[in-house]
Parts: sequence; structure tokens; C-alpha cells
Amino acid sequence: MVLAVSSLFYSCRPSDEPPKLVIGKDFYYWEATEEATLGDAMRNSMNFKKLEDLSENNLTNILGLDPAYVWIRAEFEIPREFKNQPLGLVIPHMRFAEQVFCNGTFISQYGAFPPHEQSTLFKAHFFSFPLDLLEQEGRNVVLIRIFTQGASGISSHAFIWPTRYAYPAFEKINFNHTRIYMLLFGIMFFTGILYMSLYFNLKAFKEFRTFALLNFVTVIFISYFFATEIPFYTNGNIPHLPFTKFTLCIPAYLILYFTSIFASEYYGSITPLPIRIIRHATIALQVIPTILAPTYSDLLKMYPMMIALVIVQIANGAVDFAFNITRKQARDSALEFFFGFIPAIASGIIDTAIRIHDPTTAYPYFMIFGWQISIVLFIILLAQRFGTMYKKNVQLSNHLIEEVEMRTHDLKDANYELSLLNERLERDKHRTDMDLEMASVVQRRFLPHPNRSFKRWELSTCYLPQSKVSGDFYDYYSYNNTLNGLTLVDVSGHGLSASLVTMLSKNIISRLFQTGFRKRENVTKIMNKINHMIIVEKGDIENYMTGILCRFDETEDHRECRVSVGNAGHPYPLKYSAEDGSVQEIKVEDKENHYGAIGMKGLSVSYAQSDFSMKTGDMLIFYTDGLTEAANKNKEQFGSERVKEIVKKNHERPTSELVELIMKEVDEFTEHNLFEDDITVIIAKRTDESEFVEYEEKEEDFDSHIEELEVIEEVQENGTE
Repeated sequence: MVLAVSSLFYSCRPSDEPPKLVIGKDFYYWEATEEATLGDAMRNSMNFKKLEDLSENNLTNILGLDPAYVWIRAEFEIPREFKNQPLGLVIPHMRFAEQVFCNGTFISQYGAFPPHEQSTLFKAHFFSFPLDLLEQEGRNVVLIRIFTQGASGISSHAFIWPTRYAYPAFEKINFNHTRIYMLLFGIMFFTGILYMSLYFNLKAFKEFRTFALLNFVTVIFISYFFATEIPFYTNGNIPHLPFTKFTLCIPAYLILYFTSIFASEYYGSITPLPIRIIRHATIALQVIPTILAPTYSDLLKMYPMMIALVIVQIANGAVDFAFNITRKQARDSALEFFFGFIPAIASGIIDTAIRIHDPTTAYPYFMIFGWQISIVLFIILLAQRFGTMYKKNVQLSNHLIEEVEMRTHDLKDANYELSLLNERLERDKHRTDMDLEMASVVQRRFLPHPNRSFKRWELSTCYLPQSKVSGDFYDYYSYNNTLNGLTLVDVSGHGLSASLVTMLSKNIISRLFQTGFRKRENVTKIMNKINHMIIVEKGDIENYMTGILCRFDETEDHRECRVSVGNAGHPYPLKYSAEDGSVQEIKVEDKENHYGAIGMKGLSVSYAQSDFSMKTGDMLIFYTDGLTEAANKNKEQFGSERVKEIVKKNHERPTSELVELIMKEVDEFTEHNLFEDDITVIIAKRTDESEFVEYEEKEEDFDSHIEELEVIEEVQENGTE
């Protein structure tokens, strides 16, 4: 459209214009060296050959792609209607650089010769011949010294016309070949800024970013076509080779590269890995050799390979398009994308057809204008896509506001109901806490006093529940202050259910031990009866227990006592020997296999029994696994070896101090963290009879504690009301 308007504008000329004097079809050429002068060209006029090739790149066809020098000669007689007027020579297209002489006088120069060569690119050339240089009646000779390199040629449509007609014609050609691209430059540059700004605010639209980059590289590519109209190029400060690489070659490759990425993002699908690999590999094979090309000729020699890679990139994009056109969810987007590219494809076909039909004329590149139309179409398509999503977001936002209002109303009702439920839960929690506290008091009441003395025995116990109630329990069995036995049991699980099993089991174990002791039954037999009775009494309760049952039999020699220890899957007790200061685990020395806990229905058991003697100063140390499995922040367990070392170093201390010392060491080892299991430790030390101090348990302790809890509960209930 721009070309049509410009052609219409320039076609409005006076009807009395004389016809042009076309001299381009009568050019002669002479291959010369760099040192050849104007005089040499004039003396070698007989060596000039007719330039039969009228195509756009005729000098390249004759001289090749490498740098060369050639002189062009043309002669003309001034037509009658041109006489006594200054004339202008217009050459629509000539590259690389040239100097023009008329009748042996230098007229002007375009471009620059080596060593700082610079191409005239696509600019039309105008040379003014002053009136005093022209032979009005004879023949006039035009000599043109040309430096060729790469795609070079001189237009066969060169003509001479009076200056007042020639210069406007030159401006028209120059506008169509160079300046018209400046308008496209501005449109694409501001389009790139717009869509990059949109992307920074809408990161979800990745196609906005790629579309902006596509516009930016197109802007750089277009600048090559009108660079001769800009001072930064014409002042000669920019070398031609890097300028060509980074404005013409690499941007052309990047246009295809970003187009393929833009297509994939526009489809809204994940591009298959092989297509992505080919895409990235192709652009790398194009850009890297282009940057490394040492000369302009080398750059042109890579042209066939680059065209092949361009075809690969286009074919890769076609495969991606075909892949997405078969997918239902991406088909509409793929068709839209193809529609947007129709102008670029059609103009490319037009470009090719025109140049095949008329290779003598340097036409503008219609594909650039077709590409501009495609850009405008994509601006519209992306705007429609953004508008559609914006409308959906507005609808969703309005729906969300309504939904939030509804949910807020529901939440208020739920919060009110929740507040009522919380009040009820607080009352229930208070009742549960009081029940647990009472259960804890009751459970502790079932246990004997932790520090007891019997004849020739000193006992101390640490009983530390993990919560208010415990799954551990212990008991002492005595008659007339003579210690007959003790037990330590660890019920599986924690909390209230485990504590109830302890209270159920305590009386069973106490009764069966006392009966078995009187009948002189061994420890394992008593434990088997206990196991059977507990299984019957607890019914379907799943909790089971591990434990130690210890029996003491005094001898006629009061300095020695026989001891039997039965073990039902419990950690091995420790025995301290005062004779040699050693601490050993109490294990069965027979070869039989012992197994089984207490209270597991349907399983056979075989309890271990150890028999030994104890003398004055010897100690027994019993504990549940909560002691040895207490862990620090590094998941390291306290273990039984630390217990042994504490007993060895502090065996002379009273058992109460020894128990406190063990618990202090555990607390420091775990860095004062809460224990994960109940802990019970019992130390029984053999002493002289003279050290016996009878302990009288105060029965009122339990009743007074229960009364205190009832008073607290009554006060709290009144406060709640």
C-alpha cells in the first residue's frame, strides 16, 4: 500500500517531460587493478568489452565474489531537447563503491574503497553533470571506477535526464529502495516496546515476550536497508563486515528462530524435544560461523549452507505446525497462526516471482512489507486473545466476589457454631483433665512409697510418667519387714488404657506371687500363672506387658541372700558386685530359647529365670526401656553402659541419691527435652540389719489429695457457670 501511494505521488509529473536517455544497456567494462587510474582507463578504451549481462548482480557473475576492480565506460550524445541544460546521471542500483568521471573530470563518489571499504547498499545513485563539462555537439564519455565485492552489479536501467527531472526520479527510487523501510522500523520498534512492557506485567503471556523480541530483531534487520540514510553509517566509522553480520545475517536467522518459538507459545502446547533440539542446533550453526567469518567473501561463500539451514528451520516449524494441527486443543491456535503468516508467505512468493521474471531490476523487498502486515495481524490476534482472557477474568472475579460473600456468610454461621462447640470442648477438656488427674492420684496410690527400707535392704525408686498416667508400675512384697520380692512391669502403649491395665494387673501379680512364695514355687511358674490370669481378666484389651519378677530368700547366714529373677521380655536388670566393683547384666546362662511377654493371647511363652546370691553392699538395678531409649537431638540413645558407669562411680552413695543422679544425667543427656516414654528406675541395695528404718505410710495423704481435687473442680465449675 505504501509503495502504491508513493508511486502515485511521484507519477504526478508534467506532461512535457522529455524521454530519458537510457545508457545502461550500452555499458562496457574493463577488468583492472587497484592501481589503475583514470588515464589508464582512457588509454585502454579499446580493451573494454560489452557488458552483455543485464542482471542485477552482473559484475559478480563476471568477476566472482572476491574483491576486484573494474571500469565501466559509456558514451552518449546529448539529444536536441537536452541541449544547453545541466544533466544528471541516475543509476538505480550499483554496488559496492564507485567513482564517476565525465569527460575526464571527477564528478562524485558513493561508498568507500579499501582499506576502509563501505558499501552503498540499496541506495540509488545520482551524479550531476555541469553544463560546462558537457560536449553539446560531440560524444560525451562517462567512466565509472567500481570496487566489487560479493553481490555487486550496476543497473542496466541507468539513464541520463535533465537535472530538474533526474533528481526527483532519483528521490523516488531512493524512497522506494531505502527510506520507506524507516516507517516500518518505527512501527516495529514501538510494537516491541509495547509487548515487552505487557510481558513484564503479565508474565503468564510468554508469547508477548517472544513477539517483542521478534519485533526487535526485525528492527535491526530492517536498519540494514536504509543505513545509507543515517549519519552513523555514512560517516564511515562502522566497518562493513561486522555491520553486515550483526544487522543483516544474524537478525535474519533470529527472525526465523523467534518465529518458531513464538509459534509454539502461541499454540499453547509443549513442543516435542526433537523439534526443540533441531531449533536450537540450527540457530547455533548459523550464528557461530557467521560471527567467525574472517572476510566478506567468506561470509558470502557460506550462503548456500545458511540457506540450507534456513530451509531446515522452516521445515522444523512446519513439522511443529503439523503436530499441533492434529491436536484438538491446539488446532484453533495453529490455524490462527497460519492465517497471521499468510501475508508474509504471499509476499515472499511475489518477491521470488518478480525477480525470476525480471532479473535486471532491483525491486524493493515486498516480503518485508508482507511481514509488516503479518505483524499487524498478530497485534490484533494477541489483543483479541488478551481481551478474551481479560473478560473471563472479570467474570471469574465477579463470580468470586459473590462466592466470597456467600462463603463469608456461611463462615460466620460456622464460626458461631464453632464457638459453641469450643465452649463445650473446653468443659469436656476440663472434665477430662480432672479425671486424668484423679486417675493419676489413684494410680500413684496403688504404688508403694518410692523409698523403702526393709531388713537388710534399702530400696529407692524413680517413677516418671510420660503423661499424667503411666503404663509402668512396680510393687514390693514383704512380711514383717522382710523383703520377699519385687516386680517392675511396663505395659504397652501410653495414657489411660495402659494405666488401667496396670491397676488391673497389680493385684493379680501381688496375689499370685504371695501364694507362690508360700508354696515355694519357682519364679517362672509364678509368671506363667500370672500370664494366664491376666489374659483371662483383661479379655479383649490388646495391651500386653513386659516385666521383671524378683524373689528374695534369706539364708541362715544373714550376710547372704538367694535371689531369683524372672524376665518376661524386659530390659536386662543390672547387678553391682561390691566384692570386685563390677556391674553385669543379669542374663540366663542356660542354652534354652526364652521368649514371650505377659498378656498376649494365643502365644506360647518361655520365661527366663536367673538364680544367684547377693551379699552386703551388692545392688540390683531395674529399669524400663524409657530410660535406656531416651535420645538426644542427634538421635543417640542413653543406653545401659552409661547407667553402669554411674553405678560404678557412685556405689557408696545411698540408693535415693544414686537414683537422682541417674535421672539428672538422663535429663542433661537429652538437653532437658520431654521424654517420649514412661521411665521407672528401682535400685535395691543389700545392707546390714542395723541400718533398717521402718517407714510408716500415711493413709490420709491419698484422701486429702482427692478432697483437694474435688474442691478445685467445684470452684472451676462454678466459675464456668
